[in-house]
Amino acid sequence: MAAETQDAAGYYVWEVAGKRVSVHLSLDVVDRMLAEVMRGFGAVPKRGAEIGGVLIGTIEHGETTIVRVEDFEAVACEYKRGPSYLFTDEDHAAFEQAAARWQPDASRPAYAVGIFRSHTRDGMSLAPEDVELMEEFFPSPAHVALLIKPYGTKVSSAGFFFREETGFQSSTPLEFPFRRRELTGEEAPPRRSMIERRPRGREPRPISPAPVARAQTFEEDYAPEPIPQPAAAYAVTLPSRSRLRSAMWIPLSFVFLLFGVALGMMISLGRAPSSRGDAGDFALGLAVSKNDDNLNVTWDRQAPAIRDAQHGTLEIEDASYTKSVDLKSVDLHNGSIIYRNSSGTVRFRLTVYPQERVSVTETVDWKQ
Repeated sequence: MAAETQDAAGYYVWEVAGKRVSVHLSLDVVDRMLAEVMRGFGAVPKRGAEIGGVLIGTIEHGETTIVRVEDFEAVACEYKRGPSYLFTDEDHAAFEQAAARWQPDASRPAYAVGIFRSHTRDGMSLAPEDVELMEEFFPSPAHVALLIKPYGTKVSSAGFFFREETGFQSSTPLEFPFRRRELTGEEAPPRRSMIERRPRGREPRPISPAPVARAQTFEEDYAPEPIPQPAAAYAVTLPSRSRLRSAMWIPLSFVFLLFGVALGMMISLGRAPSSRGDAGDFALGLAVSKNDDNLNVTWDRQAPAIRDAQHGTLEIEDASYTKSVDLKSVDLHNGSIIYRNSSGTVRFRLTVYPQERVSVTETVDWKQ
């Protein structure tokens, strides 16, 4: 078996030795789809909510069938049957409309080539409802299905499925890490802000019946309303004192001056700020608002510590349940996640790392 990044810059090529199907997956799709998957994963305690939809691209028939995945459309699910991606009649109708929108058409180059779904259940195999969707809407042997298995503490994994003489495989022939860094060694490019990505004109949200050219994000559907925010606690980890010892040649008076400045900073940070401006560069703007059955957790994407951070963590304490969500640079720049609480009191603690050996932490409590 072989899987590698090849063919053209910007694609991951999924191939299995001896099989006549090759999938060329756009790395941009990986970046955007992973963000969607992780938002769903963090929305429901313990197991996470699954998301799914339609893969969009082209199919090139030949000795080896080449399926190019250039985009996707997420199709909303009401989750009336739990956190799994299981349809009600209304959900099924929405999926049917999405599949119909992306049938091959001479007026556009891309069309539907299969389905995708995040998989928070045990194992790594298609469920009967996945096979039913493929049989109903994507019956061609060239159509593919993609499963993504998200993890909170390690890199998510994924695998494609396709038809053989006996039907779909019981498990994917080849799993691969579902993140650009592991596939190419490079970080994902920064995503556009939420304001820039809001639907405009004919570009709808996933639940809209109009066609879209890309997947929408959960923050577009659950944009938090501005409300007064509770006071937050701040904590900053400063560089170790060993870095000061290396500068002992500095005149003693200047050393005392530095010590006084540092002491003043630490005292000011130890006080609960009365407003976001008092915290200066260390304010993260962490806030929580209620939206239907979910909590919108947001932070200031323009805060210096957020802009400079390459990664961070969001710790959630919900009664006896605790969860730690790893946040990459692209997640921090998105500025929000959706969380479905199980109790009336939830604590959120956001930690970011804007510099080497420097961390900034902000905590906020939400009470019903």
